[in-house]
Amino acid sequence: MGDVRGFLKHDRAGTAYRPVADRIDDWRLVQQDFDPEKSKNQASRCMDCGIPFCNNGCPLGNVIPDFNDLVFRDKWEDALSLRHSTNNLP
Repeated sequence: MGDVRGFLKHDRAGTAYRPVADRIDDWRLVQQDFDPEKSKNQASRCMDCGIPFCNNGCPLGNVIPDFNDLVFRDKWEDALSLRHSTNNLP
């Protein structure tokens, strides 16, 4: 797992929303994207549990700890491939 102390180092960060004036003119995502460094910090917050309840809690069956580890290590294509192995949504 990426950073075993990441949960202690980085606070949870939510995504910001695009301004309403921008959103009413298109069908793009409502939330703004994290920049890669912020994504990496949030991925490092995975606690490497003995029993990752997030795997069982995900209705799509995503393997969240493995995905977070790949994001933390800047292996974005591998992370996408892993995500597509359990979920064909974009």
